[in-house]
Amino acid sequence: MDIQKVFRGISKKLYNDFEISAEIKHNGNIGDYRESALTKFLEEGRLPKRYGVGSGEIVGHISNVSKQSDLIIFDQLNNIPLLYDSKIQVYPIDCVYGIVEVKSQLSKQKLIEGLDNIKSVKQLAPNDTVRKDFMFMSQTYKRPKPFGFIFAYSLGNNSLSSLVENLKEWENENEPDFWPNLIVVLGEGIIYHTKKGTFTKTIGSDTITKDCYPSSLHHKDDSFFYFYSYLLDLCNSIELPNVQLAKFLDLPVQQGKYVVKNNDRIVKADPNDKNVYRLTEAFIDNVVKWCKAKGTITKRDLYLQQFGQLPQGIEKVENLDKKVYFYNPDNLLGMHEVENAITMGEDKKPIVDPRVGIPSASIEVDGESYHYCFNNVKQEDYEIIKGKTRKDL
Repeated sequence: MDIQKVFRGISKKLYNDFEISAEIKHNGNIGDYRESALTKFLEEGRLPKRYGVGSGEIVGHISNVSKQSDLIIFDQLNNIPLLYDSKIQVYPIDCVYGIVEVKSQLSKQKLIEGLDNIKSVKQLAPNDTVRKDFMFMSQTYKRPKPFGFIFAYSLGNNSLSSLVENLKEWENENEPDFWPNLIVVLGEGIIYHTKKGTFTKTIGSDTITKDCYPSSLHHKDDSFFYFYSYLLDLCNSIELPNVQLAKFLDLPVQQGKYVVKNNDRIVKADPNDKNVYRLTEAFIDNVVKWCKAKGTITKRDLYLQQFGQLPQGIEKVENLDKKVYFYNPDNLLGMHEVENAITMGEDKKPIVDPRVGIPSASIEVDGESYHYCFNNVKQEDYEIIKGKTRKDL
């Protein structure tokens, strides 16, 4: 059997499907048909059952979300997409092998659009290591990066060579971590990366570096064969970590240069104020800089500073040797250091002496715990979280 001849026939069938889609007048329907033709091919036995094909958005580990992706290749053996409603599917980045952006005609504008979509997905992948536990051992490895393909049915009054130049311009402004793995134009050829000083195609995300440059090959009728084979090879080379869905209910957020957690649920005592607040980036910056200069203390020392003794039974529920930061630039005192630190007002509500460093709270910044006193926070250090109310807590 001539395999190349078989795939040339498949490529021709996709062409025919595309021509049928041109009869559909509504642009949205054309897009749906165009994507469904490729999806149908991949789902009907051309990919192992462990690989699912969907579309939608991908969510990362710090409340960041990708742009809408045409085709998402995900692990359907151990994971399923999260259905927000009948039209929106959400995929945790941990279960995504990669995406394929599908274009009717690959003009420069559509190329840039596809590249930006791929970047929005690759940005979600944490640059860390993951661990998998087996029966008697565990394995630690670098977290795999998702791949990004652009699949086009035709050129858009241009050429593969001009698209290579367009790609070079875009890559000069973006880091290699965000570059595409492969660009395919049906019936024309492919655009890939080559490592300088070699003639070897570099397709994997971990092998595309600043030492690589984009090239094109006019594979013509064999273009679809290369698309399919590289897609399958990349899927098979990626070992995804286990997905822990529960953590997606309480994700940290990016505030300026910091990744911050537990800073999205501050409410004021006024019951008429329905807003939810958070500490500002400027305040967080002050906290981090002051605490880094001061150094860490143990949770045990933190409690002793605040109360003069350990709360009863606390050693059973907390690691008192854990190192934390304590933001106290005004040298507020502990309860045990002020006589009548807490009194009752006429409205039967407790009044805390302003010299005392309680009540206090904590936030997590870049994975480290920072404790602060409410009396050290001024009104201008809070900001409203837009679109969030007390009902969301």
